[in-house]
Amino acid sequence: MTYTQMKRTSRLTLIVILAASSFLTGFTYRDLGASEGIPGVLANVRLIPTRLAAAVTSAIEGEDSALPPVETYWSVFTYVNSNYYGKKPEPTQMTYAAVRGMLASLGDRYTRFLDPKEYGEMQRENRGDFEGIGAVLDVKDGHVFIKKPIKNSPAIRAGVKAGDVILKVDDKMVQGLDIIDVRDRIRGERGSKVKLMIKREGVPEPLEIEIVRDIIMSPIVEARMEDDAAKIGYLALGQFNEKSDEQFDEALTELDGQGIQALILDLRENPGGLLDVAVNIGSRFIESGDIVIIQTKGGRRNTIPVERSKHNHAMRPLAVLVDHGSASASEIVAGAIQDHKAGTLIGTDTFGKGLIQTIINVQQGAAVSITTAKYLTPSGRDVHAEKIRPDIVVEPSDEDLKNENDVQLKRAVQFLKERLADNQARPKKQEHEQS
Repeated sequence: MTYTQMKRTSRLTLIVILAASSFLTGFTYRDLGASEGIPGVLANVRLIPTRLAAAVTSAIEGEDSALPPVETYWSVFTYVNSNYYGKKPEPTQMTYAAVRGMLASLGDRYTRFLDPKEYGEMQRENRGDFEGIGAVLDVKDGHVFIKKPIKNSPAIRAGVKAGDVILKVDDKMVQGLDIIDVRDRIRGERGSKVKLMIKREGVPEPLEIEIVRDIIMSPIVEARMEDDAAKIGYLALGQFNEKSDEQFDEALTELDGQGIQALILDLRENPGGLLDVAVNIGSRFIESGDIVIIQTKGGRRNTIPVERSKHNHAMRPLAVLVDHGSASASEIVAGAIQDHKAGTLIGTDTFGKGLIQTIINVQQGAAVSITTAKYLTPSGRDVHAEKIRPDIVVEPSDEDLKNENDVQLKRAVQFLKERLADNQARPKKQEHEQS
């Protein structure tokens, strides 16, 4: 790369990123989630607006006097590139580092720069797959642990078990790290190896487990008849990605065919996903009204109503399971169901991620994810500040978790049986009163 090319590349990359924040209002919002139980980001990939392209063109032609941050960066970059004594990174990496530093100054964990590898991973997650070991992570008492290994995953094959506390990743301590940082250290390219040191209950010494990473297909939908006698169906949704709505519809149709009279919707450990998918799935349980409110920086509120075309299944008694890992799009659906009294929430408080990110492509396959708005429930509750609190609080004990005793699911079955019994008794009572 020639010096002139480096200058154009660095200036163009930074100008695109700096100018982008002025042209975000009015974009369509989508919620792009992560996996392994980690709350994701609300996102939307858009082409650079015409006004932004004009600003970039003017800057390249030397008419950028109104953009002193760019001139400051360029002055430092030029001096470092020409005079730094030690070994320098590639110009692209220097620009990436500068952008990361700028975004970090905002103090918003969801506003971040995505290099081509990170952006590619995000896109794969949106499609329903990622590269890693295949395990759902969670946090308790400041320790990241394996909540659940995914079926047929490298983690299962290597002997990882639910409850294993992660002490080290590739010989580096993870105590005190954010769960997202631990996740990122565990993930990696297919075929590469990662070494975990874990503490397992009942085993006196820590264990070291080497795992070969692979392509993990995120489990999206799990459906079954939970109680044959009462005809209570169970449908778990792992993520709101491009495949979710179609698979959800197919699973619910199959349960309809088995004659279910009530349904348990399990959103536990669901980190989020696409906003339009959340609207579609939420609409299956709500007859009319709004699913979510989007509030932009200036306080303007835009409502997203129920998608009536999704009313292709019978409305029936509904229990929704939520927990601390239910985030973002999961909270949109749970909050809407609760506000419209379309179902009863059972479990623990949700994660509390109510911020919306817009993703903007920059050159060479990189992108920036910038918080541009937040969402509220239909009644106006601020999810980011308040979380979603269930109607019936059920907190599993350590003993429950150890023995895989799903007390939340059992409470949901009990609740629906009581509801079905009440529904059966009500017509008889009304008939008696009329006679």
